[in-house]
Amino acid sequence: MKMDRRTGFTLVEVLVTVAIIGVLFVLGLVVFENAGKKNPERGAALVMNALRLARQHAVAQRQWTLAVFPTRDGGAYAADDLPKCLRGFAVLAVVNNMDGLADARQVPDHMEFAFVKDWDYLPEGITFDDDPTLDGNFVFGAPSGSGDTYTGAFRFPLDPANPGNRDRPMGAVLFKPNGRAYVMHDASPTGRCWQDVDGSKLYVTATKHYETSDGQLGAATIVPGATSIVRIRNKTGQVEQVP
Repeated sequence: MKMDRRTGFTLVEVLVTVAIIGVLFVLGLVVFENAGKKNPERGAALVMNALRLARQHAVAQRQWTLAVFPTRDGGAYAADDLPKCLRGFAVLAVVNNMDGLADARQVPDHMEFAFVKDWDYLPEGITFDDDPTLDGNFVFGAPSGSGDTYTGAFRFPLDPANPGNRDRPMGAVLFKPNGRAYVMHDASPTGRCWQDVDGSKLYVTATKHYETSDGQLGAATIVPGATSIVRIRNKTGQVEQVP
């Protein structure tokens, strides 16, 4: 006579299964919650990598080297270049020797450029904040000590294949072969636009949205989001994220 053996789950197996499902559900909620969030910290990390590359190149190759940031100065962009405005950044080497030149010839107008790093971009939905009232925001127009606000007085190339073209006004951070960092403090045509201002900052933000029209960014719409701050130390050229 055969015994009637019924198959099924034990209580322990049921509890383990429920616990696993619970863990997966929590993990799924975290992923879903973060899916729509814009992460300025990732953008700040990309910017710091570019700045460090510029400094490294300046020291290793004994060349003045710049990280450049297209701004809203200078009117409309071509359609292909508009995404660079407040989102793009590149690294340019100055291939002619600037050391020892008089101040009046140290301006970007007398520099010959080669691209060290092609254009990179902040993640979608992340931009540089060009509000000139932000503390230390010299790259994007912070007022100088005289009370004037820097606007793009000097033009830089957009096309890596044509580095001799001076296409757009841009903000810039300069690294010299001694490793020190300089920012455009004003629009002086004498070369004294380069100032080693300590604590210059770049604000990488998810709090602004721009509609585009006729090759330009419109006024910013404020949206929920966070901002990450990259600080540049002038004496050492080191860059760091501000907590």
